[in-house]
Amino acid sequence: MVAALLAAAGARRATASQTGAHALTGSERRICALAAQGHSNPEIAALLHLALRTVETHLTNSFRKLGVRRRTELAGRLAAEPAVPDR
Repeated sequence: MVAALLAAAGARRATASQTGAHALTGSERRICALAAQGHSNPEIAALLHLALRTVETHLTNSFRKLGVRRRTELAGRLAAEPAVPDR
């Protein structure tokens, strides 16, 4: 009954947060791979024709999903957890 009332009011069920390499989007994976290779954020933005802020946002989200705090941790984490094909 409560679930029906919440649904009628427009509420959505909370979803479990996804973490790990399998939770990365294709864009996040590409940006993380370039960052792990040693490219700076401005270099990544130029290579992928993106705004610098877009690169920063994808890296911030990726760090959270992967549970890393430094760029130097990216390569190890990406290698340890194989990614799934693009969604």
